[in-house]
Amino acid sequence: MTLASALLLAGCGNSVYDLPEGAPAIETRTYVNEKDTEDTYVAIMYDGREYVFYGTIGRRMHTKEIAACVGYTGGDTNERIFALSDTDDYIMQKYMNGMMEQPGFYRAVDTLGKEIYTPDYIDSLDYELWEDSSAEERSE
Repeated sequence: MTLASALLLAGCGNSVYDLPEGAPAIETRTYVNEKDTEDTYVAIMYDGREYVFYGTIGRRMHTKEIAACVGYTGGDTNERIFALSDTDDYIMQKYMNGMMEQPGFYRAVDTLGKEIYTPDYIDSLDYELWEDSSAEERSE
């Protein structure tokens, strides 16, 4: 019993939400909507793609739907970025160690105007930028 408690306290069985050792700070910049230069967004640069905010969580996510924590933004290691298991067209941003912090989802800019797969746990916030883009939602 003592050994099991010691292993639990030492962090054995790390969570998918844990920041990996040596995780990089991920670059952010401003994205300007080409159709309306007054319409700007924070963009996250990850794995050679630019991602812009798309929506919030629509239902409870299971940890199996998160592939890995890939880094952090804003110089704050609690502002973490996650790759998703079932699509690379979206990434998730979640603030850790906060009360009731909900994740946000960013969609790859190179999917603008395209019909893509959107997991059912992502709810669009219907931003102007994404108006001409449709997303095929998974039905379960």
